[in-house]
Amino acid sequence: MNASADLLSPLASGSPPATTDPILWHHASLCQFALPLRASAKTSWRREWDGAFLAIEAAEGVTLPTGRFARLLLMYLCDSVHRSGGTVVELGENIAAVARALGAEVKGARLREMEEQLARLLSTRITLAGDGAAALALFDARARSRGAPGWRSTARLNARFVASLAESAVALQRHIVLALLDSPLAMDLYAFIAAAQLRAQAATPVTAGWDELRERFGTASQSIPELRSTVEPALDLIRQLWPELPVEIGKNGIVVQVGAAPARPAVQAASPEPAAETEEAAAPPVMTPEPAPEPDPEPDPEPVVVTAVEAEAPPPPPSPAAPLTDQPFEDRLSRRQPPEDPSRRQSRQTVSLKSHLTGLPQVIWLQRSNGRDTPVIEVTPGGRYDPETRTVIALEPVTLQIAGGLYARDFERVAAWAAANRDLIDDWWDSRIDGFEEVSGRVRKVPAPTWR
Repeated sequence: MNASADLLSPLASGSPPATTDPILWHHASLCQFALPLRASAKTSWRREWDGAFLAIEAAEGVTLPTGRFARLLLMYLCDSVHRSGGTVVELGENIAAVARALGAEVKGARLREMEEQLARLLSTRITLAGDGAAALALFDARARSRGAPGWRSTARLNARFVASLAESAVALQRHIVLALLDSPLAMDLYAFIAAAQLRAQAATPVTAGWDELRERFGTASQSIPELRSTVEPALDLIRQLWPELPVEIGKNGIVVQVGAAPARPAVQAASPEPAAETEEAAAPPVMTPEPAPEPDPEPDPEPVVVTAVEAEAPPPPPSPAAPLTDQPFEDRLSRRQPPEDPSRRQSRQTVSLKSHLTGLPQVIWLQRSNGRDTPVIEVTPGGRYDPETRTVIALEPVTLQIAGGLYARDFERVAAWAAANRDLIDDWWDSRIDGFEEVSGRVRKVPAPTWR
């Protein structure tokens, strides 16, 4: 404990950086658990407690994000989208621009470490949930690196995650976060306490026992005395920066008392990004069954672009034999909204990719987003679009069948094809490309069965 003051940066005794806002906004679910402390051979990381969890899965050949800068960068990403109201974070021309935006005096080897951790984060699948809520993917799949080298000037977060952040943002004092940069455990505990203050009621403070703290921030091999020997110095470190720290340490754990939280800043205009993303974050569209394309009058051996326009009314409810518009699934994929006006006109454009292009025995149908935030593809056994035989596959947060059904081996092959063609699927989904010639020129065939 007597060495804790040595960890404090010069920011500890000063005020927040003059060029930055004093608050960093973080997601409450990310405040609940520690991130990995140091690199290891593991490719996945999971923490859970009482219905909440945080799971991190590294891309092939990439080390899990770890340490102080993984924590700081996640705070930066959350703060950026919470302020902008959009889903895209402009990272600037290099990692030094990110450090400047944070108000962090990071140079040399530490700056290179920060850049490496950002690259790891953007190649990682992170899912989280709090208080038994549905799981959320932190990054939009388009934000994850697919092996392209070089600096990436933007990062894209999942629209559903950004919407949940608007309801569960936790205010962290920027100068405290930066002063604790060399003590990741203190950073974790500070965020946890700040989030706990929001949950605490005057008559019911938040209590966290030592077993709970071990699950959230320690290791399975730690004894309670060993855990206390790390937690108590970290709390002392926080108290030097926050003299009114509302925490009591007891035999059974810690108690967080109620405290006032800073007021939330006004949300600015969204950062430049595709209009569909911005509109979705502000007022997500209703997920309702879409009209299927008109079937071809007869089989067509050539790929075809199918367009169904101006459906005057929603399609009739499906029969029990066709579970393709199962409402519970739609509830899971979209934020609940009032029922859509039946007079609303819809449009849909779909392109079919047949076997000679994909290498699959089935036909793949690429979809437009039409305001939806969860990319899907559809699969039919033949060249005719038949709602009775189609399979709908969602690509986020993981690839899974949501309607219809393929045999396990067929599903694995389609999932492998989707992974190999994800950039193409996203570009069609977001209407960044038009016309079958451009699509067919980019289609990759399904990888060999040994692709894993």
